[in-house]
Amino acid sequence: MDTESTTQTRSVTASGAWPTAASLLFGRERELAELEAALQRAVERRKPEVVTVLGAAGVGKTRFIHEFAVRAAGRARVLVASASDRGPAFAAVHAVLRERFSLENVGDDEQGRAHFRSMVERALGDHRVSEFLHFLGAYVGLHFPDSPFVKAIDEDPRQFSLVSRAVLRRFFEVDADARPLVLVFDDLHRATDDMLGLAHYLARSLRDAPILMILAGQPELGTRRPDWFDAPAGRHHRVDLAPLDAPTAAALMVQLLSPLGDPPPALIQTAVGSAAGSPYLLEEMVRVYRRSGVIELRGDGKFDVDLSKLDRATLPLSVDEAVEARIASLQPLDRELLEMAAAIGETFWVGALVALKRIDDRAPDLWGGHESTTAHVLEQLARLAERDFVVEAAESTVIGEKEFVFKHSAERDTIVRLTHRSRGASWHRRVGEWLEVRLGNRADTQSELLAEHFELASVGMKSARYYILAGDRARERHAISKAIAYYGRGIELAGETDLGLSLYALHHFGDVLQLAGRNDAALRAFRGMLDVAFRLNLKDKGGAAHNRLGRLYRAIGQLDEAMRHLGTGLALFEATEDLRGIASSLDDIGKVHWMRGNYAAAERFMQQALERREELGDRRSIALSHNNLGLVFQDSGRFGEALGAFQRALALQQEIDDRAGIAQTMNNLGTVYQDNSEHDGAIERYRSALAMAKEVGDRMRQAVILTNLGESHYRLQRPKEAIELLTEAEEISATLGDLILEGEIHRGLAKARLLMRETLLAKDHVGRAIEKFERAKGRPFLGVALRTKGEIHASANDDANDPREAEKAFESAIKIFEEVGNEVELARTCEALAGFLERMGAAKSKRVKELWAKASAVRVRQMDPEDPSTPVVEGA
Repeated sequence: MDTESTTQTRSVTASGAWPTAASLLFGRERELAELEAALQRAVERRKPEVVTVLGAAGVGKTRFIHEFAVRAAGRARVLVASASDRGPAFAAVHAVLRERFSLENVGDDEQGRAHFRSMVERALGDHRVSEFLHFLGAYVGLHFPDSPFVKAIDEDPRQFSLVSRAVLRRFFEVDADARPLVLVFDDLHRATDDMLGLAHYLARSLRDAPILMILAGQPELGTRRPDWFDAPAGRHHRVDLAPLDAPTAAALMVQLLSPLGDPPPALIQTAVGSAAGSPYLLEEMVRVYRRSGVIELRGDGKFDVDLSKLDRATLPLSVDEAVEARIASLQPLDRELLEMAAAIGETFWVGALVALKRIDDRAPDLWGGHESTTAHVLEQLARLAERDFVVEAAESTVIGEKEFVFKHSAERDTIVRLTHRSRGASWHRRVGEWLEVRLGNRADTQSELLAEHFELASVGMKSARYYILAGDRARERHAISKAIAYYGRGIELAGETDLGLSLYALHHFGDVLQLAGRNDAALRAFRGMLDVAFRLNLKDKGGAAHNRLGRLYRAIGQLDEAMRHLGTGLALFEATEDLRGIASSLDDIGKVHWMRGNYAAAERFMQQALERREELGDRRSIALSHNNLGLVFQDSGRFGEALGAFQRALALQQEIDDRAGIAQTMNNLGTVYQDNSEHDGAIERYRSALAMAKEVGDRMRQAVILTNLGESHYRLQRPKEAIELLTEAEEISATLGDLILEGEIHRGLAKARLLMRETLLAKDHVGRAIEKFERAKGRPFLGVALRTKGEIHASANDDANDPREAEKAFESAIKIFEEVGNEVELARTCEALAGFLERMGAAKSKRVKELWAKASAVRVRQMDPEDPSTPVVEGA
């Protein structure tokens, strides 16, 4: 500060507003060039590019992205949204789709749906959009009548989740074909786990379209998702926004102080020395100078600069300190208004603020003279906008209301933290009540927001109902972790007060927990459902609870437990004459018998299920029964009957346009041809199934079919082709989260590598398969993988193979199949171990004789085909 410690007068007319860091961009040309190059590559190659932009708080990520968005607007459609840890799990997707389809002030009514349908049809260029409407609509809170395909998917939460994000991906690809797309998700460090998962899925899975996807957040983003940068080679790039260097920071400070004309070097040097290259802190320095009197506006519109006060100015040392100092500088009424706004959310409305202002008021005799409250709120907001606390939104999500947003999320978070809890509770209740009325029939689409407000207001049952409704909405949008959190909180709040509500929620809670692989928690949820049903003497609901328990036990290989619960569920459905429940139970029991290899019993129960479904006339359920019977016939070696059953299922599915079912049945038809060694016929049907699965965007089924195609090529002694197909299946499955499928693919790769005499790679793949099955608690699959491990160690391809490891793996597999009651796989494994021991010189041993006898007894009972390979069939 040396010689410049005197007051200086600048003859500059005040403009009323100082420039801000948000309106200026300095020192980012290299980083902008990287984004420009990525967009150029995406457009020229018509292939997606992904760039993650990382930077600390206050470094200018949002301003940087805005600058690039402005530059790119002439060459591409640019969609930008910020993530949030509050409200809907996919708030950023909700925002970009509403912008893309011009959905401002569109409600969930016929007019709103008609508008959305028209926009989607225009974007897709045809009228076959029913599935897109259903799944895209769920992201933006619009609901459409179900198509047959959607009905099929809705009954399987895992499939719904996978198809939903596949539809979103496919929409972005089709939309970008018409015009290149820049898709930006900002503030991802604040995103929910579901949003992070969806962004990661898109980054890995977008293909064959000119799309630049920009993902921005603070460095901890990589800590939350260590696999964040996993993507096809050369496609996912990283741009780090470092703090500005001293010359660039000084240039920015000159511009921030431009109303002074030629700002004194001391102001610049002090700011640059304290801000550590943060544009936000440089901007805050200007505010501190003005608050402390270093810079003062005179009455004649000119500025005084008093450098003698510079030493007394309290300059922030960090962004957090700067935020707190900025809030502390507010006048009491302005701070209270911002506290009210922060209680509403990052987005807030003038009408809601007025309602909070009047929280203790009573209506006058005549209302007309009391609109000054609204005018006063608008004046306050105008002042706060001038000081860069808030920004008015171009459009409002609440019809007829002016909408504002906080300019800096960090400031809003700090205000929430500093607001006294007792004041906040009453505000949250009033906001919830205001939103219920203003949203009208759209309130259910905003259930997450309402649930949180009523919980913070300690309005227990209302909060419970909205949380459970929020769980339903999150489940529809495949936001599984959000759904789990919402259902769990809703059930906790409902407690004993509303058992009917708890019963409903526990059913869906168990579903999403099972979908997330949390089987133990899912069992507790279904047990809770059973407990409530028993206490209320609701036998049909008790039957449903037992069925859910039985299916879950079946999925994890505990077949005895599965049979106990499914049998009890059947008895309860019979007691209430619930025909659909009876048919479902019979079918489920049949599937357990099928898994055990007891094909006669499986056929008997499935035929009974089919008869009841035919009485009900539900063609989709009838098709499922034929499909399941086909699997039984196939595994019994009755290939002609299996073909007939699958063909009947296929005819029904074609009648109702159940394209997901068609792909499933075509895949199963392929496995019949494959088991009958008609590999060309199998491959033809797999390819038809694959084309249908791609048409409907079903990535899960694509991976299953590719796995079976790989198996066909393996059997035709084409291991290289098999590995290529299985690797493609592996790339798809990596985005799906299905441990069983991933394990089956690795097991197939292990077999193909063994055929190529690449034993070490085979061991690696089978080890990964075993790990996947152990995590998924898929014991029957684990048993098959252990048998494959035994076969690899028993091979003569590697001198390092250990016969003891082979025998140990075979014995472990036998133990599993005996425990779960799967006699078919037990016979196959006994034969494999017996053959291995014979090759090792123990042909006359007692153990070998026991193994052959056990396998022979099973073969006689079950009439199982001799071919030991097992294609990936798709049970309903």
